[in-house]
Amino acid sequence: MALIKIDQVSISRGGKSVIEQFSATIEPGKITAIIGPNGSGKSTLLSAIAGDLPIGAGEITFDGRNLKEISVAEQSALRSVVLQNRNYWLSYSTRELIEMGQGPDELLRVDAVMQALDMKRFENQSVTTLSGGEAQRIEIARALIRDTPIYLLDEPLSAQDVASKARIIALLKGLRDKGKTILVIAHIDKNSLTWCDQIIDTLAQ
Repeated sequence: MALIKIDQVSISRGGKSVIEQFSATIEPGKITAIIGPNGSGKSTLLSAIAGDLPIGAGEITFDGRNLKEISVAEQSALRSVVLQNRNYWLSYSTRELIEMGQGPDELLRVDAVMQALDMKRFENQSVTTLSGGEAQRIEIARALIRDTPIYLLDEPLSAQDVASKARIIALLKGLRDKGKTILVIAHIDKNSLTWCDQIIDTLAQ
C-alpha cells in the first residue's frame, strides 16, 4: 500500500505561481482522479508527485517519508509515470520503443499489456506514423509493464476512442484490485469518472 500526502504545497513555474498551499491525500489501493480546468496545475502537481519537479513550499510524503529524502533510484522503483504528450522522431517500431530500457521482468509482460491495449496490430509499425491515440498507448504500455506500487497518469484517456478508453480503464481497475495506488489527471466531467474511487476537484480553489 502507498499513501501519498500532499501538505500545503506551493509550486511556481517561470516565476509564476501555479499551485498555492494545496493539500490532499491520495488513498492507498484506490484509483484517484484529480480534475480541474486547464491551467489549474494538474500536470504540474503530477510532475511534483513523480519527483520530476521541485516544490517551493510544503511537502509530499509517501507512507510518511518526505519525497525529498527518497533517492532517484527508489522513486523509480516506487512509481510508473505516463506523460500527457510525447513526440517521436526516430523510426523505432512500437514494440522496440515499449521494450527499450526495460528489464527481464518487464519484457515478460509486454505481450500481455500490448494485447490488452489492442496494440499487437501495429507492434511493428514505425512510431513516427502512429496516430495520437496509438502513440499515447505506447507511454501507457511502458508504464503498465512495470510492477510498481504507484501509477501516475496524466490524462491517459485524452486521445482515445471509446473502445480504447474501456480497455485502459479495465487495466487500471485490475491494478487497483491488486492493491496498486493509481493517480489519474483528468479533464473530464465527474459523471464520467464513476470507475474512480476518489475524485479531488479542489486544486483550482
